[in-house]
Amino acid sequence: MKVTLQDAIKEVQREIRMRERLYPGWITSGKLSKAAAERQLARMKYALELLEGKQGEQPGQQTELFK
Repeated sequence: MKVTLQDAIKEVQREIRMRERLYPGWITSGKLSKAAAERQLARMKYALELLEGKQGEQPGQQTELFK
């Protein structure tokens, strides 16, 4: 099975939606801490930005060869 970039983007988007739906209940029940939930969701959103090519420039990181 061949997986495309679009497939990966859709899967990460699905995962983010699922976490946004489930994490509040998990935090309330004590299954997951709020800090861990925020950290994990931020990582998934950053992964989505990378896949979509929207990552912001980091200090000291050159994103284009010629500016």
